[in-house]
Amino acid sequence: MRGISDDIRFKIKPRDLLKELSLNEQTIDLNFDDIPNSFYQELLEQLLERDYLNYTSDKVFIYDDTKPKKTIHWLQMTRLPIHPNEHEKYDLLSRWQGVLSSLHAWGYRFLFLLLRNGGQTKLFIGAASSKQGISAEEAIEQMREAAFGSMPGMGLNTLSKVETVDEIRVPLNKLNHIGAVTGIPSFRSDEQKGMLQTLDQLAFGIRDAYGTEKDYAMLVIADPIQDSDITDMISRYRRLGSEIHTGVKLMTGQSLNRGETSQEDAKLAAGVGIIGSIIGAIGGSFLGSTFLGEQVGKTIGTYLGASVGGQAGGMFGREHTVNVGGSASTNTEYLDKFAEYAETATDHHVKRLNEGRNLGFWNTGVYVLGTVPRDVVTVTGMLRSVYSGDETYFEPIRLHLFRPNSNAKEIVRDRFELLPMYEESLPTSGKIQQQTTIDHDNWHILGKSYQYLSTPINTKELSLATSLPRRDVPGLRFVKTAIRFANNPSPVKGDKITIGNIVDMGIIQNNTYDIDVDSLVRHTLVAGATGSGKSTTCKRILTEVMKRDIPVMVIEPAKDDYVRWAINMNKNLPEEKQFKIFMPGADDFDGTPIEKLCINPFEPAAFKGAKVDLLQHSEYFSVLLNACLPSEDVVPILMEEVVYETIREVAIERNIPFEDELVKPLHDYPTVDSMLIKAKEIMRTKTYADRNKDNLTEVLMTRFKTLKRGMRGRILNVYKSTDYNMLFSNNVIINLSRLAGTKDKSLIMSLLMQALYEYRQSCYAVDDNYRKLAQQNKLLHLMLVEEAHNVLLKPIGNQTSGNPQRAAADLFDSMLSDVRAYGQGLVVVDQVPTRLIEGATKNTNYKIVHRLSAPDDQEMMASCMAFRDDQKYMIPTLEQGHAIICGDRDDAAVWVKIPAPGQTVL
Repeated sequence: MRGISDDIRFKIKPRDLLKELSLNEQTIDLNFDDIPNSFYQELLEQLLERDYLNYTSDKVFIYDDTKPKKTIHWLQMTRLPIHPNEHEKYDLLSRWQGVLSSLHAWGYRFLFLLLRNGGQTKLFIGAASSKQGISAEEAIEQMREAAFGSMPGMGLNTLSKVETVDEIRVPLNKLNHIGAVTGIPSFRSDEQKGMLQTLDQLAFGIRDAYGTEKDYAMLVIADPIQDSDITDMISRYRRLGSEIHTGVKLMTGQSLNRGETSQEDAKLAAGVGIIGSIIGAIGGSFLGSTFLGEQVGKTIGTYLGASVGGQAGGMFGREHTVNVGGSASTNTEYLDKFAEYAETATDHHVKRLNEGRNLGFWNTGVYVLGTVPRDVVTVTGMLRSVYSGDETYFEPIRLHLFRPNSNAKEIVRDRFELLPMYEESLPTSGKIQQQTTIDHDNWHILGKSYQYLSTPINTKELSLATSLPRRDVPGLRFVKTAIRFANNPSPVKGDKITIGNIVDMGIIQNNTYDIDVDSLVRHTLVAGATGSGKSTTCKRILTEVMKRDIPVMVIEPAKDDYVRWAINMNKNLPEEKQFKIFMPGADDFDGTPIEKLCINPFEPAAFKGAKVDLLQHSEYFSVLLNACLPSEDVVPILMEEVVYETIREVAIERNIPFEDELVKPLHDYPTVDSMLIKAKEIMRTKTYADRNKDNLTEVLMTRFKTLKRGMRGRILNVYKSTDYNMLFSNNVIINLSRLAGTKDKSLIMSLLMQALYEYRQSCYAVDDNYRKLAQQNKLLHLMLVEEAHNVLLKPIGNQTSGNPQRAAADLFDSMLSDVRAYGQGLVVVDQVPTRLIEGATKNTNYKIVHRLSAPDDQEMMASCMAFRDDQKYMIPTLEQGHAIICGDRDDAAVWVKIPAPGQTVL
């Protein structure tokens, strides 16, 4: 506020009453020199912006080693959840605020420690109870519960006493220089969810010019402020704002009247008197003479205390009135910008305190420790860049570096206490003088929370002060698990198989995911990359099914994983339940005898005593043959004719009505050699040109001869197939890994699938008990097909009816739909689900997806499992043994951890 010394002259020109007024005699001098013209500036800077904190770095703090230390327990953060695809949009900040708010509600002192040691970053959170009857152990467990509740997927390890010493105490004791950061952190409006206002850079570490890693620590100590104290602070700010408001604007006025009366009045504004007495008294008694030092103390203590506190007789204005029988007046308004801004500041702090009543308010100290002062200065500067936001100017971020003998290190590092704002002065001689007698309990106008080298802030601001990193750093793992799936699948009634434990955002829960064993009759699709855990899931299903005396069969086209598993299982199985292992090309496996697999492609599979459909079987075989030995033009038709005539001729020779729907099985069936003979006979009857006839004959002979060569010939060119009753009524492993070509594997697997389908049809037709159970949708047999694309391959290229791949796909699609009615369940397993026919997804009840890396595979599985848009991004990040499962009775997909062999469900 400026003094007014210029003359104020009214040039009044009344037309009637004021004609006789002498304006030269009406000069009035309004002098405000007696009023302190920096009063509100000092109020703003010292009380609201806490400018006195600029003079704390050279002080010596009281270290009371007789005071008992609070017991603190620590948790180490080992992992933080992020969204697998849109991690920048994942609101980690709000979740962290939820954790802090819970701790405030319980009244726990909160400690946050970012420790950089040996190139590793470690995050710790600690708690100490300030309530009687609640131990530190209880406090830390409640902190863990709060963290898991607000941030599912966070990894927290409780530190033992020994671990606390090794992980925290020992590294901190190497850091002998300390500084602090004060001021109110605030967010920048242009940063989305505080993405750039995080401790990422601090967590990455700092290096010197030679690339040497620096060790340092950032320690945040936050004491919860109770609601009654928050209310008291709000009341103090409001009263202060009310008093300030009276000094924001001053009015001076002048009027001229005809008459001889004159009057002078002197008034002192009540607001300034009250504020002056309060601030002057506190500033003069403590802030000036005791804490802030001579220079600032003189300014506040002498000036505010004497000038304001004692100027009860000062004047804000003077009036001089002359009555002239008429009047003319003018008013001048004087605006004190310092007072106006001080009023704005009090309103802002009231708003912050009200937000603190919602989520919590804390007395927070931010301290930095380092091996050398330069490191402390560097880290505090980095924190300033993080904390400075749009509204930080209300109390600016200040950096402090304390002298080695200030006792700050002992108070903060050793006791984990806030630095008190009363101190012992250190004279030039270096000896500590006696402490000035002060009322330590209550000396600050705004309350006890302002009597520490700390900053009272609300939970929102504290979440920024302790803003968690958002990037992978050495020592802290970020896991892409911040996606929620269903936690309450549909309950299973009756006999159930427990697949594993439900997982919520990476945290394994105690509740389990179960499936009805009979629901497997509606088939299952298992997809996942190599090493993702498919085999573990499948073996668990097979084991549980076998426990219910339901036979299983596994067709394994590659590797020998299931062979080894079966051999190991046989050691603990009774003889009648042991696996029968077929592995063409091997007589034994690691000393275990291997059964011989024989499949006569002309022999239908049938239950003992059941009739067979030779015509239908020959048509199936023709379709499979053309799919596995693709040809063009007329060749597929000729191949089908050869197959038909070969079996028809044998049936006629044995007086079997080939065209009838069901006939008795033949004692012996034609072989591949029979097809070669029949092919020549048929081609001789054709009327093609000789050259074309010769070419077609050679094509047919070449294709049929491939069925005789090598390993496939040993399997297919036989008179009698392996007993189908034994094959489909026992636990069986068929390993085709020693077959060289994928087409050979496809043909054998296709013939086995065809045989299974025919066998279940005959069981259903002949066995009354079997049919009764099948009609009740009971699971009577389970076949697992690995590398299922060998038999369920989606057709490519020409999609017309003449495409043999399309015909085979339609055949197996129909099998998937029909075979369930006969009590047969299928488990379709593949690494690339997009290669499979549509029936593999549409005609399967359970879909189990492990980790997949290809985007098209992810999209397909997400679509058939009714994922939300964000859930599909979880598929490529699944850990080994984790899967997402969805059945037709589930409301939504469920994330499940399947235990490894030998492990049990939690």
